[in-house]
Amino acid sequence: MPQADELQAAIAALWADARPRVLARVEALEAEPDPAKALIHAHTLAGTLGSFGLADASAAAREAERAIEAGDRDAFTAAMAELRAALET
Repeated sequence: MPQADELQAAIAALWADARPRVLARVEALEAEPDPAKALIHAHTLAGTLGSFGLADASAAAREAERAIEAGDRDAFTAAMAELRAALET
């Protein structure tokens, strides 16, 4: 299926271009003291990662978002560890 291969190649090229910005947003999320701004970072990450088909990373970003909303620092730390692990694979 040449079209599927071409699509996968295009997505891979886009991801290679976007990855540094995504990693910068992960760092910004971890360092952000303002919960409202942290929510924006987490929400954006969840959507962006989902768009690239990175379901595990997207789910971890959603967990980080929920943890921020709940004010649960431990859950946030765990979600961020999951997010980083998912991005390393």
